[in-house]
Amino acid sequence: MKKNIFAFIKILSLFVSVSLLFSSCKYNIGEGFARLMKVEERATNLRILDQEPVLNAITDTEEYDVLVITDVHFGNENHGKNGPRREEDFFAHLEDASSGAALIDSVKFVICMGDIAEHGYDDEFKRFNAVIKAWFDAKGIPIYHVVGNHDLYNSGWKNWAANNYPNTSFYKFETPSFSWYFLDSASGTLGWYQYDALDGHMRRDDKKKIVFTHIPVYAEDNLYFVMQNTEERNLLISTCAKTGVQLFVDGHTHKDRTSDFGKFIERNVPGFLEKSGYGVVHINEANDTCSINVVYF
Repeated sequence: MKKNIFAFIKILSLFVSVSLLFSSCKYNIGEGFARLMKVEERATNLRILDQEPVLNAITDTEEYDVLVITDVHFGNENHGKNGPRREEDFFAHLEDASSGAALIDSVKFVICMGDIAEHGYDDEFKRFNAVIKAWFDAKGIPIYHVVGNHDLYNSGWKNWAANNYPNTSFYKFETPSFSWYFLDSASGTLGWYQYDALDGHMRRDDKKKIVFTHIPVYAEDNLYFVMQNTEERNLLISTCAKTGVQLFVDGHTHKDRTSDFGKFIERNVPGFLEKSGYGVVHINEANDTCSINVVYF
C-alpha cells in the first residue's frame, strides 16, 4: 500500500513540475500537452530513401560505425552537466587518435534523434545546422533526423521539417544487410495510421532491422517518459520481435537504459547536452550483426 502511495505522489509531483514548465510562454502550454500538429498529419505514409550516395556506396563486406546523438536542446544552454555547450569537446573527442584510430574515421553517417530545439524556434534549428551539421558536412558525413517532442513546441514542426533532412519524420533506408526505420513518436504516440503502415512494411521486409525513435517504448519500465498507450506499446514490441528487429534506439529520458526483449534490445541513449553522451552503433555487413555502445566525452 505504501509503495502505491509513494508511486502516486511521484506521478503527481512530475505532473506539477511539467505543468509549471509548460506554463512558460516559451513552450506554449497548448502544444506542451496536446500538440496542435498531430502525428496523423505528419506521419501516415512511410517514405523510402533510395537515392543516398553514402548509403549506396556501402558494400556487403564492410564494417563501420554510426553515431547517434539525441536531446541536443539548442536554446537551453545552461542545462548541461558541465555548464555551457560542449560541441568543440565532442568534435575533439571524435578526432582523438591517442589510443589508436580516431572514431570519426569509421563513421559513415550520424542519426540525430530529436529535441534539437528547446522551444521549436527556427533559429534553434539553424544553430544546430551552423555548428554540428556544418562540422559533419565538412567531412562528407550526412545526418539523418528523428523529430522530438521539444521540436514541436510553438508550432515548431514546420521549422523542423524545413531544416532537418530528410524533411519527413517517418521513413526508411537500406544498407546491404539491414533496413533502418525512423519513426515519429514526438506526440507520445505513433498513431494507428503510422503503426499500421510500419507493421505492413516490416512484415514484407526480410532484412534485419534497426529502429530509431525519440520517445522510448519501454526504457526499463520507465513510468513517465515512454509511450503512454500500453496497447500500442505492446503491439509495437510484438511487431519488432516478429519481424527481425535487432536494435530499437531512442532518447528523451536523457539517461542510458537498456531493455532486453529477447528478440531485440532497446537502448535508451543519454542526452547530448545534459549528459555529454552519445551512442555508437557498430555494423558488420558481412556477418549481418549490429551492436551499440554508449560513450561520454
